[in-house]
Amino acid sequence: MLTGLILVPIAIAAMLVFAAGIWERFDPIGLTLLIWWVIAMGDVIRQSQRSDNKWYSLAGIVAFGLILRGWSVVLTQEVALGADPMNYTNLARAVMNGQGLITDDWRYGEDLRAYFPPFYPLVLAAFWTVFGSSAFATLAMNSIIDFTAAWALADVGRRLGSTASGRLAAIAYLSWPAFCLAAGIPQKESLTLLLVMLMLRSTAIWLRDNPDGRRRLRHGLWLGLWWGMLALTQPSLALAPAAVALALWTQAGFLPVLRLGLLSLPAFLLVLAPWWIRNWILLDSFIAFTTASGMMLNAALNDLRAPFPAGLFDLPEQERNSIMGQAARKIIMANPLAALEQMLRNLAYGFAFEEASLARFRHTSPPISGDDHARLAPVLQGSYAALLAATIAALWRGLRAGVTNPVTLYACALLLSILVINPWFEFGERHRLVLTPFFMVIAAGLFLRDLSPLRTYLTTAPRAGERANEDGDGAD
Repeated sequence: MLTGLILVPIAIAAMLVFAAGIWERFDPIGLTLLIWWVIAMGDVIRQSQRSDNKWYSLAGIVAFGLILRGWSVVLTQEVALGADPMNYTNLARAVMNGQGLITDDWRYGEDLRAYFPPFYPLVLAAFWTVFGSSAFATLAMNSIIDFTAAWALADVGRRLGSTASGRLAAIAYLSWPAFCLAAGIPQKESLTLLLVMLMLRSTAIWLRDNPDGRRRLRHGLWLGLWWGMLALTQPSLALAPAAVALALWTQAGFLPVLRLGLLSLPAFLLVLAPWWIRNWILLDSFIAFTTASGMMLNAALNDLRAPFPAGLFDLPEQERNSIMGQAARKIIMANPLAALEQMLRNLAYGFAFEEASLARFRHTSPPISGDDHARLAPVLQGSYAALLAATIAALWRGLRAGVTNPVTLYACALLLSILVINPWFEFGERHRLVLTPFFMVIAAGLFLRDLSPLRTYLTTAPRAGERANEDGDGAD
């Protein structure tokens, strides 16, 4: 219920943004693409309801996704990347050249060694080393990541007692306009979503499996591994698993969840240890994730932000971070209401708009053309508004039936975590994209009227620590 209440104003805002965009500029190509996606997904839903799958509906979905993924490559041709894609490209190439993780940024200074989280540029460098550093190689890597995340999402649905919903959510994931359009450009969001989906899958396995001593250790190791990688990809989500653990508590009990957390901690620390040691050697200080927190806190204040003092960029990056963090905290203490208003405004914009993929191309030189922007904007915003509406309807239907999709608990925990933690950083819609797959699973249950499997799951699923009488696939 809480998730639905939070999503209602967000959905209204997203629909108003979509309506305003259509009113401002009617683009037949963009609307045709949106209608194509809606019809293709609708036909997949219809066939799923009848268990009568036809090749042409899936072919339409695949063709739609390929068009947007190809479009993303076209938009990267003969342009200079900017913002994060530029920095991740520079970091990956520096690694390939033997310089290590180092880049320059016109906003935050030169010789940045720990400002950006390391895991995505390392993955990018490894892939480019084998397949070359082209836009097509980037498209291939991000598409492989997306396919793996979709597989994990489908498997989550199966393990939580709703195979059809998981499969439909996976199809929606692979054809989701925002994900497809981002596939041709270096960006860490695809990897972030994959790691969250792998954590969710490991959690589902743990819930359904028989956690004897050996398997408990195994589950903890996998969760700790994904958790550590997630923290080194998107540090703002490093504490999100703790929020999800509260949702698990309601399903499995406090002590089993506590044991799982303690067992995952060594693997988590083991993943982070090389990064900590490297930063201590290079920067002579302990850096948990990045040196960006102070800068990002200041950036979150927008018009209230403190200007960079003279000589700031002559200092080591960890000192720049501390100085700007202190300046931002002084502004917040001096004017807390104005700071709160600004953070709430950032949240409102971040949840109302679905244009993170387009923003990547607005930061290129030259930027995306007005015509391309007008064609792609309605596809992204329209699909987002439709997903929010379907998610709310699914939550309402489940509430009336007295059934809660287990994924709803995790989505609620993750949503609350984002609302509490992310406003203290430079929040944008790309930081809440991690919620999209959860909404897909919830909405899929509505279209498939898939409540009886959920009811069965909630009443028969073994609590952690109890012996299951079913065949539990414990393969992680």
